[in-house]
Amino acid sequence: MTTRTGWRWRLVGLLAAVVVSVALPYFITRSSADDALNSRDWVTHTADIKAAVYRLDAILRSSEAAVYTVAAGGALDTDLEQRARLPETRLPGVLTELRGMVRDNPEQIARIGGLETVIHGRVQLTDDALAKARAGDRAGAFTDMETARHMFPFRDRVVDILDAEARLLDARRADARGTATDNRLVLGVAAIAQIVLLAIVVVVSERQIAIRLAAESRASDAVQRSQLIVQAVREPIAMLDGGLRTLLVNTAFAELYGFDTEDEEARMPLKSIGNGAWDDPALLQRLGDVIARDRELWDYELTQRTVDGIDRFVVINARRIEQPDTAAPALLITVSDITARALVEQKVSELNRQLEGKVEQVSDVNRELEAFSYSVSHDLRAPLRHISGFAGKLEAHLGDQADDRVHHYIDVISSSSRRMAQLIDDLLVFSRLGRGALRLQAVDMQSLAEEARALVETDVRDRHIEWKVAPLPIVVGDENMLRTVWQNLLGNAVKYTGNREVGRIEVGLERTPAGDYEFFVRDNGAGFDMQYAGKLFGVFQRLHRASEFPGNGIGLANVRRIIARHGGRTWAEGETDRGAVFHFSLPASDVPGARGGNA
Repeated sequence: MTTRTGWRWRLVGLLAAVVVSVALPYFITRSSADDALNSRDWVTHTADIKAAVYRLDAILRSSEAAVYTVAAGGALDTDLEQRARLPETRLPGVLTELRGMVRDNPEQIARIGGLETVIHGRVQLTDDALAKARAGDRAGAFTDMETARHMFPFRDRVVDILDAEARLLDARRADARGTATDNRLVLGVAAIAQIVLLAIVVVVSERQIAIRLAAESRASDAVQRSQLIVQAVREPIAMLDGGLRTLLVNTAFAELYGFDTEDEEARMPLKSIGNGAWDDPALLQRLGDVIARDRELWDYELTQRTVDGIDRFVVINARRIEQPDTAAPALLITVSDITARALVEQKVSELNRQLEGKVEQVSDVNRELEAFSYSVSHDLRAPLRHISGFAGKLEAHLGDQADDRVHHYIDVISSSSRRMAQLIDDLLVFSRLGRGALRLQAVDMQSLAEEARALVETDVRDRHIEWKVAPLPIVVGDENMLRTVWQNLLGNAVKYTGNREVGRIEVGLERTPAGDYEFFVRDNGAGFDMQYAGKLFGVFQRLHRASEFPGNGIGLANVRRIIARHGGRTWAEGETDRGAVFHFSLPASDVPGARGGNA
């Protein structure tokens, strides 16, 4: 691949060199021609400017000569009148033309402006002299003409303009000569490059011929090695023609189906190989479709009896291939013996059936336990109601006759009855969480956490609690059950920070490498000893005395059961008197509009 890429880049470089060596002389020649035409245009341009300046000079001279003639006593006829008035009609057009020709040269424009001022001054005095000559004041006319020549020297302005144009023309000719010299140099270099390029082409061509011969030799060696590999592979391989007759089989195929590889002329039909192992109409039809319609056969399972008399489970794959020496396509077949795997799968299937039976038995036991727990909880309600009721009646019956000890005994009976009733209610809730169906929907965990926070804050309005709640996502779950999770966890956090002057509670989120959500509730409360962490989520398990922190020990058990039913897990970390962190995870689900977040 690297060699092919390098050769491709060398070819691109060679083509680029050819293009440059051919195109560069063309563009240089064309540039030289353009420069020659440009130089000619500039010469013409300079000549046009000179001609315009000379026309101005001629017009002024003719006009002034006519005025001098009149001032000398000549008769003012029509011809002299027209010559004297010639500047009025001809000068504006010539000046406009001259300004247009030098519009790209600010210095010349300035000189033309000065020339125009001189011309207007001389024309004005010439008109005055002509008027005085008409009036017979010849001396005044001569005086005005001389004044015009001295006050408005025209010749100096003309010389400046012509000299500037001559300098510009000389500079442009020098540039043209320099460009021509450079072009001749580049043409010489291009000629040398063409000669070098031709030599490179010859050398590269000879080298590529040698490389191609070497590649053909390597290809021939590769074909031989491929044939050796095909024969050495332990997976049976066969190549068939369009009539499903053998073109080539490897050693493994021959050994498995008893094919004679010594007879190179033998082209046996596939269905007659291996004592009818391939005589399967459906398979033959599929193979015919593969070669006729350019389809592929994938993992076709078949049971074959091979020449050793063993029934084998095989997987057959086939695809059409093109032969290099003919236009007729061929069919390549590979056979995989999966007998051992099939036997293992049968064994696994049998074990799975046994396991399903065991799971069903365990499920029946769990259902019986749930039903038993539910029944016991209901059956215990009536005796408790009787105990509580008769305790109240006993207290009413004794009235004032009861002393303090009797009242204490009755209060203990009543409070214990109420606690037992609460325990039964909690047990019923715990049982119901395991039996009720999940009503899965999109659940906004942010809203549930804020709702639980507002609920627990109503009972501790006189406490100072600092909350930190991170953005939480939308998950798929049972909204009521997940609400119970947040109420239990945040309620515990508030309860166990009761001894702190400032309670700090943080709700956050992390993402696992698998993409699942891990929620946590961290507090700075009483904490717990990690050696008892396994008891936290058990039913009626408590790590603190009820006198310190009230409760029944069922809340975290409910949390674990709810999260387990959602496919997640629960765990906790803590340190005595340093606070605790309770975690629970939920699988991430694609929910439209779901918010994600990282703690």
